[in-house]
Amino acid sequence: MDGEEQPPQEQPPQEEQPPQENPPQEEQPPQEGGEQPPQEQPPQEGGGEGEQQQPPQEGGGEMPPQEGGGEMPPQEGGEFGEQQPPEPEPKHYNPPNPSIKECIRLNQLLPIANIDKNIDAISCVIYENDDILNEFLQKVDNRTQVSDEDPSGQFIKCEQNRDGDSYRSPWSNKYYPDTEDAKYPSKGLRTLEEKLNKMFKVYTRSYYGGNALCSVYCWDLTDNIKDGYGVAVVIKNVVDHENGLDTASWNSSNLITVTFDNENNKIKAKYNLICTVSLIMSFNNKTCGKVALSGTVARNAHHDKIVKDYVDDDEHVGNIGVLVEDLESNIRNTLDVIYVSKSKEIIDTARYNPTQGKPGILQAQALKDAFMAGIKKNS
Repeated sequence: MDGEEQPPQEQPPQEEQPPQENPPQEEQPPQEGGEQPPQEQPPQEGGGEGEQQQPPQEGGGEMPPQEGGGEMPPQEGGEFGEQQPPEPEPKHYNPPNPSIKECIRLNQLLPIANIDKNIDAISCVIYENDDILNEFLQKVDNRTQVSDEDPSGQFIKCEQNRDGDSYRSPWSNKYYPDTEDAKYPSKGLRTLEEKLNKMFKVYTRSYYGGNALCSVYCWDLTDNIKDGYGVAVVIKNVVDHENGLDTASWNSSNLITVTFDNENNKIKAKYNLICTVSLIMSFNNKTCGKVALSGTVARNAHHDKIVKDYVDDDEHVGNIGVLVEDLESNIRNTLDVIYVSKSKEIIDTARYNPTQGKPGILQAQALKDAFMAGIKKNS
């Protein structure tokens, strides 16, 4: 009908067809200028997550590479990061390891007055080689000291009575300081040691005076006395400020090895003696000035004799005593006649002689001319 309004068609409710919801702004924030957000790139090594490039510095310069990322700067001395070869390590001088003969020879050439410093210095050179060091000390370390630890009397500390850091007294047969599992001479050899100490005490006073000290030590070579034994007679005499001498010392070491052989049902004793004497003396007076004399002399001797028993006290004491006395007397005469007299002759020739006056100067000039002529001839 005209004019009659048509009823409006019912629209579906909004709930049944809800409009599409846009994602929240928090999750997809719009970029300024309508630019799409850049895709997320994986973080570079050394760089933090979400780091953005810093704006360029003022002045238009290039950006320095970021710490931990970016292009690595070229290494020093090369371009484009070329790796240079490492510098060679400095070569250290390794001196050749000296032999035992060279060490002993060097010790013999050095002044005996500085024996302590000499042995310590050579030991520092060969300390890395234990075998050479031990052999060197056994052959040359014959330094002796006087000990007052035993109430029975003074005794000499040396290599022959040492066990570790302890030393055995020949008077009480005890070690100072006390030590466990120490070595002692057998019963028969201990009796011989006591008698030898009594005899050489008298011998030392007769030849060297009351200030000298002597110690005698015996030891077994094996468990069987028939295989032999060893004897050490050590004498030490120190003189201070006597007879015009500033210092003087006499040290003698007599090492005797006694072995046995059977010949026609008889016991034959073989005595092998090595005697080493070191002499040190110095003085200073107006006549000859300051003089220091030192040296070492070594001699050996051998003696065979028929004996009744392997450890007969009186018989072996007499044989050993005579052998030591003869060899030491020979060494004393050698030192007096050859070494001391020759040194006196050199001093009288090279220095001004106040008793003869001018002839001493002429002798010194002749010695100088001969010395210079020898140098020119060999050059």
